[in-house]
Amino acid sequence: MKLIKISILFLAGYFGLSPALSQGLTKEALAENPELASLLFRPYPDQGIDKLSDAPKGYRPFYVSHYGRHGSRWLSNKQEYNNVAGPLEKAAAAGALTPKGKQVYEKVKLACEQASGIEGSLSPLGTSQHQGIAKRMYSNFPDIFANNADIDARSTLTVRCVLSMNAFCMSLKEMNPVMSMNFEASDRTTSKLAHVYGIANEIDPAYREFWKSGEFLKDTYAIAKEKMHSDDFLKSIFSKNIFSSQKEEMDFLFYLFYLVCDQQNVMPENRMWDIYTPEQLYWMTVAENFRAFAKFGPYPGTDKWTLTYATPLLEDMVNRCDSAVNGNGRAADLRFGHDVVLMALLPLMGVNGCDNVSTDPLKIMEEWNLYDLTPMAANLQMVFYRPVNKDNDEVLVKLLLNEKEATLPIEAEEGKYYSWNKVRQHLINRIEQYRKNDTGKSN
Repeated sequence: MKLIKISILFLAGYFGLSPALSQGLTKEALAENPELASLLFRPYPDQGIDKLSDAPKGYRPFYVSHYGRHGSRWLSNKQEYNNVAGPLEKAAAAGALTPKGKQVYEKVKLACEQASGIEGSLSPLGTSQHQGIAKRMYSNFPDIFANNADIDARSTLTVRCVLSMNAFCMSLKEMNPVMSMNFEASDRTTSKLAHVYGIANEIDPAYREFWKSGEFLKDTYAIAKEKMHSDDFLKSIFSKNIFSSQKEEMDFLFYLFYLVCDQQNVMPENRMWDIYTPEQLYWMTVAENFRAFAKFGPYPGTDKWTLTYATPLLEDMVNRCDSAVNGNGRAADLRFGHDVVLMALLPLMGVNGCDNVSTDPLKIMEEWNLYDLTPMAANLQMVFYRPVNKDNDEVLVKLLLNEKEATLPIEAEEGKYYSWNKVRQHLINRIEQYRKNDTGKSN
C-alpha cells in the first residue's frame, strides 16, 4: 500500500519522545503484561481500590449523581468481526496465509463463532462488574441508600446498557429491598445520555464526515505505518497483498487489535497477544489511544462537536443535583451509557485535568490514557455531603472516577471535597462556554 504522508510538525511531535509513560506502558512492560494495551477494552479494574477519605467532620453523604459505561461486552456488531474474518477467509481461499496467518485465522474463527448472534451484548463479566460497583457504592455510602431511598435509573436504548442498569440496580435492591426505584430507557433518555447513539445521532454532517476522512485518521494511520510497521506485521500473516484499498487494510489492522483486546472480556482462554511483538503492540496502543482522543475527546477542533454535544447531559446533571440539594428527597440519579460520552463529559467538566491535554500522541498516553479513563464499566460518581449542624448550609461534593477520588480545576474546601456552589458555577461556566460553539444538529 502507498505510504501515507503526514505533516512534519506531527512527526516531529512524537518520533523523538521517550516511550516511558506515567502508566508504565513501555515495550518492556507490554512484554510482561500485554493486557496493558487494552485501552477501552480493559476489564473494569476492581482490584485494589483505595479506601476513600473520611468526610469532613460534621458532614454526612445524602445524594450521588452517577454516569456509568456498560460493562464488558463482545465487539459491537457483526461487521466489526467481518472486518477481521473477511480478509483472513479470502486469503485462506487463495492460499495466501502464512503459518502464523493460519494460526491467527483459527483463533479469529473461534472468536467469531462464539460471538455469533450476541455481538455487542453484555458478557457475564460485564454483569458482575456492575454488581460489584453497586455493592461498593452501597457499602461506601450506606446513609444514602438507607430505608426507602428514592433511586432514579436511566439508560440508553442499547441493550447492554439496559442490562448493566439492571445488574447495578438489582444489586442495590438485594442490599435494601425497601428502597424505591424508577427505571427508564427511551429515545428521551438516549438523547441526553449518548450524543452519538439512537435518535441523538442527528449530529452535524460535518462531524460525520470528520469521522470518515478527518486528518486524525491520516495521523493515526501514519503511526501504524511509520512506527508500528504495519506492512511488516501484515506480511507476517499474509503471503501476498489481498487488500483492495487502504481503508480495508487499516480496518483489518485496527479491528484485529480490538478483537485481540476484547477476548479477555468474553473468552480469556482465546489469548492472541503473541501475534504482536512488544514494539508492534506498543505502537498499536499509541495509535488507537490517539484515534479515540481525536475522534471523541477534547482534541482541538474536535471539541467544538464533542464537548458541545455533552452539554445537555451536564446541564441535566447540574439541574438534578440542584433538585437533590434543594430537598427533593432523591438519593441517587444513576445513568448508564457509553465510553464515548465519558470521553467528552470528563474534559467538559475538567475532571483530573482532562481538559488540558497535549496533542502529541505520546504525551496523550500520559495525560489521557483510555486504559485508566474508560475501561469497561467506567464510572463517574459525584457524592454530595450535607452538614449535620443545621447552622451550616455549605453542601460539599466529592468526585470519584472509577471509584478513585478525582479533582476539578477549582479550589477544594478540604482534601478533595469541593463546595457545591463553586462546582456548580464552574460547570455552568463550562456549559456556557461550549454552548457558544454549538454546531447544531441535522434535520
